[in-house]
This record gives sequence, structure tokens and C-alpha cells, in this order.
Amino acid sequence: MKDIGGKFKLGLIWSVIGQFGYLLITFSTNIFLARLLSPEEFGVIGIATFFIVISKVLTESGLSGALVRKIDANDSDFSTIFLFNVVVSIFLYILLFLLSPKIEIYYDITNLSYYLRVLGLVLIINSFQLIQNVKLIKKLQYKKISSYSLFSISISSILAIIIAHLGYGVWALIFHQLINSLLLSLIYWIRERGLNSYVFSITSFKELYSFGLYTTLSSILNTGFDNIYHLVLGKYFGLIQTGLYYQAKKLTEIPVGVVKSTTLGVVFAALSNKQDDAEKFDEMYNNIVRLFTMVVGLICLVVFLFSKEIILTFYGEKWLDADFYMKVLAISSFFYMQEMFNRILFKVYNKTQRIFVLEILKKSINMITLLVGVYYMSIDLLMYGFLLTNIVSYFINYYESRKIYKSDNPLLEMIYAFYVIATAVVVMVLYNVVGNLIEFSSILYNLYFLPLVIISYVVLLSILNVANLKDLRLLTNLKR
Repeated sequence: MKDIGGKFKLGLIWSVIGQFGYLLITFSTNIFLARLLSPEEFGVIGIATFFIVISKVLTESGLSGALVRKIDANDSDFSTIFLFNVVVSIFLYILLFLLSPKIEIYYDITNLSYYLRVLGLVLIINSFQLIQNVKLIKKLQYKKISSYSLFSISISSILAIIIAHLGYGVWALIFHQLINSLLLSLIYWIRERGLNSYVFSITSFKELYSFGLYTTLSSILNTGFDNIYHLVLGKYFGLIQTGLYYQAKKLTEIPVGVVKSTTLGVVFAALSNKQDDAEKFDEMYNNIVRLFTMVVGLICLVVFLFSKEIILTFYGEKWLDADFYMKVLAISSFFYMQEMFNRILFKVYNKTQRIFVLEILKKSINMITLLVGVYYMSIDLLMYGFLLTNIVSYFINYYESRKIYKSDNPLLEMIYAFYVIATAVVVMVLYNVVGNLIEFSSILYNLYFLPLVIISYVVLLSILNVANLKDLRLLTNLKR
């Protein structure tokens, strides 16, 4: 039998390398673009991105997760999903093409229809890379996935900066995504080739879609509401606020995105292979969730405390008004990431219908907070409502996930979260006390406190037995 723990460790290492490199390149590119372009131009791409990400969810349809989970997936399964994705992506692009003029009129943004029609080509292009990517994930071959994505994002980033420098504005942001998708699809077909056959099996589709259907519907709700703030801000509060929120979200997503991209997919694949061994599954899950909570907590704490310093360092003074958005998003990200992690349980145990039902409940709460913010025309209420939704969503998801995951200690994960939150609060108080005693001539000097924040956080969690030296060998121990 193959050593799943060893494969998990190697896969996670390469996933970290790939995703960290990918986000480092996109982050560096965004720094150049933020200094070359205005908040208004990023606001335009923020609105356009909403329609693209929703269409992407419909195209993928949650079927990649179904293929990853299915241990005995065959050529017929892969071929069926490939053909489905291509047809759906073409249909959605045509729909977007026809609706784009009306979207432009609604938002009163010049050339928005042209932006949507060009950017929408990403939908069709991406449908030609999903199957090859799934095959590599199932084999935990993250080294290939990482090298392919790093090459494509590097080339597209260089070209995007050149286009922006030449004064083409929003088009630089559009071609950044378009070129990246095109290059990655070409690499997958050249290096991993196509399929052995191209047939559509009704049997395979029904089996896989029973898993993917509710995952898709849940993803639509989750992705839609996650990006709907671009639309609301753009319509009621102006393109500048949309651009500020867009960049704050980008900055927050970089460190959190590294953890999300490098762990959730690998953990899902590894836990799926352990689903028939309750004891090993429980041990693996509890070990990972402890380290996961601790790392996410530290990232969100650093982003919250040093949001102004981060913005000023990388983007410059014209983006400082994004500070408020970053602080709210940092706190929200902690609860969101915890929710995403224990959502894996629904997917592993094939209870994806519950994910959809929970999303309806949570997004109903979100809609209420959105309406309140718009009614009172208050950005503060809008964002605090977003934070409240993420907190409530976490507790709802946690409660429901324990109905299908029969752990010996069902409150353990929540205890870890409580310890991390309490520790973060203590560190914030300590930071403010020391900061009030020492006044610097520039806010950038506050970064000198960063080591103190990290050390205090780790020491306090060590006292609470959440962090310890065994974490350094955690991945090695998973193979037992």
C-alpha cells in the first residue's frame, strides 16, 4: 500500500512552494500595477470580476472535487466532465457576451461591455485545463502543478506590467488574467496531453453530479456574496471605494490565500484516502486543525495590526484609505478559513447537500446586513455586517459538521479557535500599550514591533499547549 502520509507531506511541500511562489509573483505584479493605475481602474476590474468568478463556478460545477474524491475514477468519468465543462463554458460566455451592454448601462461605466467580453474568454480557456489538473491532484503531483502555474503567471505578469506602463489602464489587468489562463492551458495539453477518449456517459455524469451539484450551488452562493461587495460599492459608493476594497481584499488574500491554497486541497485528498479508517482519520484531522488554526490566527493578527504599514510599504499613500477594509477583512478571514477547513468534512463524507442548505441560511443573514448597509448608505455598517456574517457562519457550520463527524472530542477544534482568539486579543493589548509608550516619526517604524508580536503570540500559545516543538514534525507523524 502506498504511503499516504509520505505523499501528503511531499504534496504539501510542493503545494506550499508553488502557491507561495504564485502569490509572491501576483503580489509583486500587483504592487507595480497599483502604482501605475488608479483606484478607479481597479474598481472597474472589481465589478467585471464578479461576473467572471460566478461563471467560473458554474463552469467547474464542483465536479473536480467529485473526481478527486472518487477513488476509481476512469476515462469515461474524465471525458464526461471535460465535455460538460467545455459546453457549459461556451454557453455562459455567449450569455455574458449578450448581457454585457446592459451591465454597462446599469453601472454607467464606459467600455465595460468590451472589458467583460474580452475577460470572459477566460471561461472557455479554463475549461481546457481542469481535467489535467484533477489528474495531477489525485496523484498528489503538486510539483508539476506548481511548476506549470509559476511559468504561466510569470510570463503573464511581465506582459501586464508592460501593458500598464504603456498606458492601457484596465486592459493590463484583463490581459494579465487572459494570458495566464491561455499559457497554463497550453502547458497542460502539451505536457500532460489530452484524454484517451471523448465520450459523454450519462451514468458517470449522474454519479459525479450528485456530489458536484450541491457543491456548485453552495459555491455560487459563497462566491457570489464574497464578491458582491464590488457590485454594491461600485453602484452606491463609487469606483474609488470599490478599488480600495478590491486592493484591501487582494492584500488580505495573499497570506491567507497561501494557507488556503496549499492546505485545503491537499488535506481533502489525504483525508479522502483515510475515510475508511476512523482512528487514523481522527488523529490526522485533529493534528492538522490545531496547526492550521494557529497559523491562520497569526496571519490575521499581523494583517490587522500592521494594515497601514503594509499598504504604505507596498502601494503608497494613495491607497491608505483601504486600511479600514483590511482590518475588517483580516478578522473575517480567520472565521472564514476555519469554516472552510471543517467544510472538508462534508465533502469527505459526501454530505455536500448540507453545505448548500447551510449556505442558504448563512447568505440570508448576509443579505440582511447588505440591505442595512445600503439602506443607511453606510460603509461601516456594510463591512461590520460582513464580519458578523462570517462569525455566525462559522458557528453554524461547526455545529452541523459535528453531526457527521463523530469525534471523541467534538469541541476540540472550537477550543483551539478560542485559545487563538484570546491570545490574539492579549497580543493586541500588549502592542497598543507598548506603542503608546514609544512614538515614532513614521508609522513604518511600527514594523519593528513585528518580532515582538510573533514571539508573544507563539509563547502564549505554547503556555496553552496549542503550539509546541512537535508541530515541526507534524507532517512526518501523519504517515503513521
